[in-house]
Amino acid sequence: MAKSSLLLLIIITLYFIVLQAVFASHSFSYPLSINNKRIVEEKTGQRVKLRCANWPSHMSVMLAEGLHKQTLSNIVTHISSFGLNCIRLTWPTFMFTRYFNQTILQTLDDLKLEGIKLGIMRYNNDFLNMTHPQAYAFVVKQLFSANIMVVADNHVSKPKWCCDSDDGNGFFGDSTFDPDEWVQGHTLAAQFFKNLSNIVAISLRNELRGPNQNVAAWYSNMRRAALAIHQQNPKVLMIFSGFYYASDLRFLKQTPLNVEPKNKVVFEAHNYPYWNPNWGNKSANSVCASMKSDLEENVGFVLSDDDYDSPLFISEFGMDLIARPQSDERWLTCMLTFLAERDIDWCWWGLQGSYYLRHGKVDAPEVYGLNNFYWNGTTYPQFRKRFQLLLNTLQDPSSKAPYSHILYHPQSGPCVKADQNYNQIEFGDCKKASGWNQEGYKIKLNGDHCLKSLGKEGDPAVLSSVCSSSDLSSSWKFISHSGLHLQHNNTGLCLDKDRNSSILVTNKCICVGDDTGCLDNPQSQWFQLVPTNVE
Repeated sequence: MAKSSLLLLIIITLYFIVLQAVFASHSFSYPLSINNKRIVEEKTGQRVKLRCANWPSHMSVMLAEGLHKQTLSNIVTHISSFGLNCIRLTWPTFMFTRYFNQTILQTLDDLKLEGIKLGIMRYNNDFLNMTHPQAYAFVVKQLFSANIMVVADNHVSKPKWCCDSDDGNGFFGDSTFDPDEWVQGHTLAAQFFKNLSNIVAISLRNELRGPNQNVAAWYSNMRRAALAIHQQNPKVLMIFSGFYYASDLRFLKQTPLNVEPKNKVVFEAHNYPYWNPNWGNKSANSVCASMKSDLEENVGFVLSDDDYDSPLFISEFGMDLIARPQSDERWLTCMLTFLAERDIDWCWWGLQGSYYLRHGKVDAPEVYGLNNFYWNGTTYPQFRKRFQLLLNTLQDPSSKAPYSHILYHPQSGPCVKADQNYNQIEFGDCKKASGWNQEGYKIKLNGDHCLKSLGKEGDPAVLSSVCSSSDLSSSWKFISHSGLHLQHNNTGLCLDKDRNSSILVTNKCICVGDDTGCLDNPQSQWFQLVPTNVE
């Protein structure tokens, strides 16, 4: 063998050894369990943070969207490129109770979706003769090959777009939401999912809503379905949503769920910018404070109250990624601080750039989707930079490392790090950006360097080894309704992101007073000390 050929063989062999090592280092041990309000590997106790996107498979075609535009393998590869490790793959009850043996081809012909059929024939022809459950399982297995977990979400009963309060799918007893058929569907689904090990959780029902909502029916039916799921598939986590489009779990404060085993119970919640109309007409500081207070009161209490053992999963949040309205951008920055503070598991809505059929429109676009309309690129190229902190695991109950903090800039995504000489600070990758702590009015890095202002507007913020209590140049305090502004020594100057570089400066504080009508955008001055115990 020629030396060049031998060298090439060695390089290729080493490449695959490294690739296998990288894959193994990021693989998960199934099944999952709950420990100290965290989702963990049942065998090791190590934290598994769900960082997901929603991929609808619950609409009239009952097939994961996009398979008429790209091969399944290409779509799955694209999921990994976003840094995601999980898909919330939706399904309708009727897929198991009424359409179990119907093929994708039969459904497409029934709906007269000839163009969609031709697209699937071109890119994913094997799907056409699969039944709907078989197609769902095939997608799950492809995700498994990419080391991507699945949350199997019972989104609706009748396959259709969700959600309206009067669509018949909203609550137990609605016209297409028969509780007995729903439990039967979960029984069949849990049994079917048993051999699909990367289905790590079953979400019992998406966005309960409508005039028939009541506590008694919620408890009786949720407990009944949970028992059926656990009997059929004891390995999966069970995810429970509350009232009013998954925005309200307060009824748990009066009556605990009491579903066994408790180490399989997760609660979920949703949030969207259009739920609060004030993002465009009131101060972002006050609106963010109000939104986070409501989230804490309505759903976040399960994390802060010791009476609950379960984690919280924000299983839907998203915004218009095409128009990117200013109000939505301000909402997202606030939402990222809520998620980062307690390192909450999350799931973006959505992955899809289009739908086979939505509201009667064939090949309908989705402006909230990470994929573009053609499923060959992204509508949000900044996603990995903006979400870089949330794509990391920050808190792990199995970690022996001490807690410190990351100084996070949620508007842009990066974190604050020191240069090599511990003099200037600048924005950089959030990995290895820990070491910050607040001690009184001092913001310290690694215990011996303090954040310092030079005292003038526009001047860079620096680090100093002089950290005495009498040194007012290194005195800082979090202020404003949002609690996210770092003001320097009552000077009216706040830490800020320089518009033209990666350095930090001090500028006049924006909208930090009591004027809720201040509409200037203060979010370049939002900083958050995020706790972490992960090296």
